[in-house]
Amino acid sequence: MVARVLLLLACLLAACSAFVSVSAPRTAAVLRASNNDLAAAEHDSMINKISVAVTNSPFNQFKKFIAKAGTGEYNEAEVAGKINSYIADNKVMVFSWTNCPFCKKAKAQLAELMEPSQYKVVELDQDAELGKAYRFELSKITGRTSVPQIWIKGEFIGGCNDGPGLLTLQKQGKLVPMLKKAGCKVKA
Repeated sequence: MVARVLLLLACLLAACSAFVSVSAPRTAAVLRASNNDLAAAEHDSMINKISVAVTNSPFNQFKKFIAKAGTGEYNEAEVAGKINSYIADNKVMVFSWTNCPFCKKAKAQLAELMEPSQYKVVELDQDAELGKAYRFELSKITGRTSVPQIWIKGEFIGGCNDGPGLLTLQKQGKLVPMLKKAGCKVKA
């Protein structure tokens, strides 16, 4: 068991160090130029690149392993069916964690744009055991364990600011048209 943990940690360290050595100079340049739109776009692009790198890294496999280990026994088909029903039955579907700062930002953006009746939020931490099962089943669908996980009219758009993400779509002027196309009533 100790050998497996050490191997996983070594893989994680290698993935992280490779990523940092490639991205650190660009990140520093983006941070220095953060006062203009180009820098904001590059920053959003960097967040997406980080998200993709993490999703494709051994670190993500380790996160999925931990998520699975914490789930306990549950009916996989039932939980996956419930997730798919939530996604299909709601114009906007958010799987969230109550105190997660990224979840809070995404929910605040939705609340600013729409009435709560226009979207559904499931707080995964409200039922610890079932929430863990949902989180693991979501990782099978999206390839990620992070929250929030957001769908608009059945299309996974990522999280708060990655994948491309709710806030990124808002900054790009794409979110409101997506919401309207999904049949949501957006505040004026």
